[in-house]
Amino acid sequence: MLKKGASGGIYIHPWDITDEGIDRCFATLGDVCGLNELFLAAAYHANTFVLPRNPRHPVRWDEGSVFLTAQHPSWRGTCLRPIPGDNVDTSGYLANIVDAARRRDWGVLFFVVFHFSHSLARAYPGACCVDAFGERQRACLCPANPDVRGYDLALVDELLETYGGDGIRHESLGYGRWNYGAVIGSADPTPSPRDQFLLGLCFCGSCLHRAREAGLDPLPLRRAVCESVAANLARHPEAWDMGPADAEWAGNALAGQLWPYLEVRCDTVTSLYQEVQARTAKTGAALMPFGPQPARDVLYGLDTRPLHPQLKRVSVGVRGADPAAREANLRADIATAPGWAEPEIMHNQRGFARLDDLREQVELARRLGVRHHSFHYYGLSRLHQLQWIGQLRDAWQ
Repeated sequence: MLKKGASGGIYIHPWDITDEGIDRCFATLGDVCGLNELFLAAAYHANTFVLPRNPRHPVRWDEGSVFLTAQHPSWRGTCLRPIPGDNVDTSGYLANIVDAARRRDWGVLFFVVFHFSHSLARAYPGACCVDAFGERQRACLCPANPDVRGYDLALVDELLETYGGDGIRHESLGYGRWNYGAVIGSADPTPSPRDQFLLGLCFCGSCLHRAREAGLDPLPLRRAVCESVAANLARHPEAWDMGPADAEWAGNALAGQLWPYLEVRCDTVTSLYQEVQARTAKTGAALMPFGPQPARDVLYGLDTRPLHPQLKRVSVGVRGADPAAREANLRADIATAPGWAEPEIMHNQRGFARLDDLREQVELARRLGVRHHSFHYYGLSRLHQLQWIGQLRDAWQ
């Protein structure tokens, strides 16, 4: 069950724990830092990590992994299977970590990167987003694809029912942006913002089917996107329209054909969120966060209005160049939180040069009523930055 009232958590990769040793790592988190909640990466995107305290891998390359083995019956509903990281050496790998955390009465939330996955895109090319020119996006799965949706639900069921997580902190559960996570070595300059938006539209078979089910003919739009982008790229960059890809533009672009297609995309992603929310609520866990205010954002591709009644925490942040601005902005964030959701804040201890600067932010959040505090990735932190967390425990606990 998600901790209420107050908590102190940290984002952490499973390899941070097992490379160091579960007992030793958890002793640092509990005794040095004073924490009682893990935001445990369960599925993560490709990256290169510099880990200054890791005894086995000071530099780690990961192609995008899931840190468990498929066991739940829900995997029968999809042909996709999770691709375990090379550190997952037994079927009980993740269970050993979660069980050790529970023995300390710690909360466990799983941080899940759903569709942004180079490894899954490579293993299941038919599940990828496809642009108007027919090019598969090699880093992002399509949320309209039934097997991708089945994968999402099976992963949630696995984490919450097999491992008993308190919640899912999600990332990339919708459509990906053009070139997000891709290697761009020969784009000079990159396309304009509006062309990038158009290149990010998916026209895979599943998306075309959903558009037709909604009464649209998506092929004229696809042709119009190809013609528009090709014509723009052929022009000298100085002649490009560099206006923003905003709602006003999208509502009128391509003879009005674009906006209805975006409405279908928004409904596609929203329905997926609702399915994931239902699976999450069934176990009493939390799907978090959606943002402080309910809204239908067709351009972004999500309607958070049906999700908000289940919201349990709201992320707030400190922004501003001086103390007065930071306090005003944080007050404004907290004021937007619905009454049934508790505000929480993530502090990046690695972004501060001095303990006193971090102390100012932590104490400000505490003074304004924030009781859920978390800190940035354990493995990326140096020892003195972890010690800072413990030295400030009286401020955030």
